[in-house]
Amino acid sequence: MKKVFLLMATLLFVGAANAQDKEALKAQKAAQKEAEALVKKAKQTYETSIANPQYGRKETDFAKLEPAVSLIEQALTNEYTKNDMQTWKTAADIQVQYYTKYENEAKADESARPKFIETASKLVDYCVKYDDLLAANDKAKEEEKKLYHTQYQNLAINPCIQLLQAAQNYSNSDDKNDLVLGAKYADQFLNTMEKTHLMSDFSNDNLEDWKTYAKAFRAQSYYNIPGTPEEKVVEVYTDLMSTKYKSIAYQSLANYYREKDQAKQNLYLQKGVDDLKGNEEAKDLRANFAIILMQNQFQAKDYDNFLKTAAIIKEEMSDNENAINAYLMEGQMLFENQKYTDAEKVFLDARAKYPDEPKGLLMAARCAWMNAQVNGSKKADMDHAIQLFKDLEKENPEDPELWGESLYILYNNTQQAALAAPYKKYYKPM
Repeated sequence: MKKVFLLMATLLFVGAANAQDKEALKAQKAAQKEAEALVKKAKQTYETSIANPQYGRKETDFAKLEPAVSLIEQALTNEYTKNDMQTWKTAADIQVQYYTKYENEAKADESARPKFIETASKLVDYCVKYDDLLAANDKAKEEEKKLYHTQYQNLAINPCIQLLQAAQNYSNSDDKNDLVLGAKYADQFLNTMEKTHLMSDFSNDNLEDWKTYAKAFRAQSYYNIPGTPEEKVVEVYTDLMSTKYKSIAYQSLANYYREKDQAKQNLYLQKGVDDLKGNEEAKDLRANFAIILMQNQFQAKDYDNFLKTAAIIKEEMSDNENAINAYLMEGQMLFENQKYTDAEKVFLDARAKYPDEPKGLLMAARCAWMNAQVNGSKKADMDHAIQLFKDLEKENPEDPELWGESLYILYNNTQQAALAAPYKKYYKPM
């Protein structure tokens, strides 16, 4: 008896579950039918609102079309229609009408441009989504796919150009909200052109330039948006390194890390030095990279890398006004390590290469003096130091601070009082 009772209870449970399933299925079908009705109603409203000479409509009736916008926006997020090809086609068709409307308004009044760009952004997204669904539709004929693919590609290209223009304008703003929009529209342009089926076969002589500009506008926007994650800044500028604006990428990242991380700053300075070799347009910028890199390496006492960078400057950038620093800093490094003879040679090389700059000869003379002192102040060594300071006096007679006091002390130290006398006025006892 107990077994029979249990069997009956099970049957009752199954029956109740089946009833619930039927009710759920019925509700699901009703919801789907309602969602599809939204799309159908939106499409009908669109078709009876747009310009159609056959029915005497010379222009789009936007007051009549407006309800279609709300209907289709509901369908775009409804679980039963959000992946339906007709939903996105209808959305794109409706959006084209508003794109044309706001474009005309923006031409007459610049304040209408943000609304126009927002509409362009939506239109591009709708065309992309429709084309994706069309391409994946096994039931559609190939000629039909090709026809509509081309049609909606053509619908999207002009709005894409508007996004690019907007990205440029917003990227030059100081306002955070504008910069966010600059990054958004540059990203959308690039994603559309590089990652969608809609534009996979699009060709234009200017396409590569457009993408390059978009990468530059995007990078500039993200760089200036407060709080942009470091990895995002690096990502967008790394992408720019493959373009004609790669020098800007290296410069921006080097500046970005200037106060944050000298090792990373050096990394991008080095990349700039290496990658811009032979680029005449970036010649001065490359030299600037090398000089900053050399200074950083010197200050960090990273002498092996410092010497490599200094050698590049000497060999490849000798005509730069700051290239003498490669000699002066190398000489300073040797001087600080008490290698006075070697340091003197480097400083004399600087003098020979840049005769108008007195620092080379001044430091060579000081090296000779120090070398004489550590070697016991031998007469030959002291005379050599004196001669270098005399050469400095001859070449810079109007600047006695370079040589006056030094010659007074040197002549006194070598018991040449008569020769020291004319220089006494330059002596400044401590």
